[in-house]
Amino acid sequence: MAILKTWLLALLLTVSFVCAAAQAPSGPPASGLVLWLDAADPATLTVDAQNQLKRWTDKSAHSNHATVDEAGAPPQRIENALNGHSVVRFSGSSGMLGRSIRAVKGPATVLIVSRRLAEQGDVDPWQRLFSSRPQTANNDNVLPNFAISLAQTGAYEPTVSVLELFDVPIGPFAVGRNAVGTAENFRGDIAEVLVYDRPFASLADRQRAFQYLADKWSVAVPASADTWTRVGPLGPVPPLVDPGLPLSDQANAGRWLLDTTLSDDFNGATLDRTRWHVNNGIGNESLGRKPALFTERNASVNNGNLNIVFRKETLAQKYVALGYKDYTSAMVRTNERGFYGYYEARAKPMNSAASSAFWLAWTGMADNATEIDIFEIGGKTKNAASDRSYNMNAHLWATPHSTEHIADGSTWTSPWRLASDFHVYGFDWQPDTLRWYVDGVLVRESKNSHFFFPMQIVFDSEAMWKWFGVVDDADLPSTFEVDYIRRWQRGS
Repeated sequence: MAILKTWLLALLLTVSFVCAAAQAPSGPPASGLVLWLDAADPATLTVDAQNQLKRWTDKSAHSNHATVDEAGAPPQRIENALNGHSVVRFSGSSGMLGRSIRAVKGPATVLIVSRRLAEQGDVDPWQRLFSSRPQTANNDNVLPNFAISLAQTGAYEPTVSVLELFDVPIGPFAVGRNAVGTAENFRGDIAEVLVYDRPFASLADRQRAFQYLADKWSVAVPASADTWTRVGPLGPVPPLVDPGLPLSDQANAGRWLLDTTLSDDFNGATLDRTRWHVNNGIGNESLGRKPALFTERNASVNNGNLNIVFRKETLAQKYVALGYKDYTSAMVRTNERGFYGYYEARAKPMNSAASSAFWLAWTGMADNATEIDIFEIGGKTKNAASDRSYNMNAHLWATPHSTEHIADGSTWTSPWRLASDFHVYGFDWQPDTLRWYVDGVLVRESKNSHFFFPMQIVFDSEAMWKWFGVVDDADLPSTFEVDYIRRWQRGS
């Protein structure tokens, strides 16, 4: 019996140890981690007899330690404050300072867990959680300086904040204050700081970092964790070996089958109307975004391309009365709808402030309206930097249960002007995942939570004055050119 009891005790201890090990939070992704400040690790906090911080030791193995500044009321270690772990409490009077981490420009990714309790009182907004200021002449809100702050004047729940940048140095840095001067000092608690000298490489990579912090500190994983967008250039692009396959999968891992109904090389003399519909102000179809009216004459096929033209022209009074005046464009959409699969177009956006868009949509039912924007591009905008903005989005307009508008979008910044040349744009629609590609390279990945209904393929140009600016008439007519559209389905 004694032997049995001993064996049972040993078994219980083993199970307890295994369970505890399973519940213990794993570490953050290690690749590229250059600063790791962890308030839960008492060995990294050097404090005085009043638990006031003197030094916060970096756990990244790069020795980027932070020391308290010379102001009064230093940050304090508060034990058992958040999910059983310690935090560093900042009073608004001082913060932590660190050296330059990387002098040359490159990517930077920063994640911080913070909160503010009700008793810590109302404060001025824009207090700094983290600040990097290699150029002391400029504030930390002027690139290549950068900062994370919360425009939150009162208490807030534990939160994961993230900042992803490219082409910046990292540091000299500060935690809980501006890296230069004493303005924007933080009042609240900071639990953990992670700084990477690389971008996240995928949605899974990004989610690992968020999940580590969420599990450890019992904070909600933000909705933004379900989306990853590339930061920086594409890097090596795959060579086109087989035009019968998606550029992103020239090895044919998807065992792709071409959908001939929803594919078109636009090599005919005219647009194939058995395949395409051109909006022309009939029935309940869209007339266009005011003041530009959709007309059939702005959609044509020649030189092996679908051409969508945005032009200036006088409109009939009946359209002027509806708010359409001086401009026309076109919308071209497939008669049939496609579902899960890979959508790829080789295209060149128009060189004007009128939009060039490639999207999927189904708005024919009042209780089921969805839209996925593969791209919306302003080729020559009011802001020259926006000419390189590759805008992607997914919209839920209505379901049988709700008419709430849900949007999930982001922007990849291209190293080139998008209207300068043709590029290959791809979109992989799967039941659980949405993926966007440029020249065969993944630029965005998002969890598919809403898009489970077939949609039409749409190419159009619209007047997006508030977004891209009012078009310069000297740039007109301008043409959005599409070399081909292809849709594949995965093989069994």
